[in-house]
Amino acid sequence: MPEHERSLGELGESGILARIFPFFEQHDDDIVVAPGDDCAVVRASGELVFTTDAMVEGYDFILGISDPVSIGRKAAVQNLADVAAMGAKPRWLLTTVLASKDASIEILEGIAEGIAQEARKVGASVVGGDLGTARDLTISITAIGELSAPGTAVLRTGARAGDVLAVGGEVLGLSSAGLAQVLGKSDGTLPDLDALGEEVTRLAKRALSWHLAPEPAITAGWGSGRRASAMIDISDGLVRDANRIARASRVNLDLSRAALENDRALLAPLAEAFGVDPMEWVLGSGEEHLMLATFPAQIWKNSAEVRADFREIGRVNACEGEGGVVLDGSPLALHGWDHFSL
Repeated sequence: MPEHERSLGELGESGILARIFPFFEQHDDDIVVAPGDDCAVVRASGELVFTTDAMVEGYDFILGISDPVSIGRKAAVQNLADVAAMGAKPRWLLTTVLASKDASIEILEGIAEGIAQEARKVGASVVGGDLGTARDLTISITAIGELSAPGTAVLRTGARAGDVLAVGGEVLGLSSAGLAQVLGKSDGTLPDLDALGEEVTRLAKRALSWHLAPEPAITAGWGSGRRASAMIDISDGLVRDANRIARASRVNLDLSRAALENDRALLAPLAEAFGVDPMEWVLGSGEEHLMLATFPAQIWKNSAEVRADFREIGRVNACEGEGGVVLDGSPLALHGWDHFSL
């Protein structure tokens, strides 16, 4: 068997590490002890933020539809986006991969390459992790970020009546449009999208690519996003994640149907092919990882940088009670993803 096709069981832990370590080059002077010891050692001068997230085969991706590089990229992005949503710059990643002994080393190499690609984009480094065996391929990443100054974390609790609600991305709903294609391929119900014309085919490819490996502009989180009063990344859907800000801040977030019309209209031809209301994708698409933020009205008005990175999709209003999300003033049911819902 060629060397590049060997299984993890044939290579053993030392052989696996020898194959994936080269993907994680170290270019950070604050890394005191790089991967290879019991722990990594880094040098930090300010407040740090920590997050962790995992992806499991069969639940979060389907191997064969998702390629290993895309799996690695997606695993990295969902953690990097959490750090960015706190207004912090990602610095270091710890990565754990569990896989069957029969899995090919090419799968782990692809995952390592994908993680390294996304880390490199934002100047972060992989400083350690773990390898283990499991029936289902599982990737878990812990991301560590650093705030620009003490006390500057952007929380979910800061939204105030009169603030502007804005999102850091051109289109909402792409990930759900991509997921529909993944599920269609998996169960054999995928419509013939090529028959719908070049424009729909191009949109379908864009949506599938975004779902497999999203490319949100997370640099806005630790850039202009630091001026936000509250922020979160859209991991479980616009309405569900907006509701988290609303309840934490005890306000109503009023989404504007007119501001979301371009999103709906763009997705409409593809949604029709799947028999779906495109607004369901716009409101409920998870794994977008775009920054969702509220900004004081004066900052929104006076900062060209903020308006260049974000687009207005609603307003923050006062409320009595816990707070929630409305659409043009009308209550909305929760849309989006819940890991433990039936």
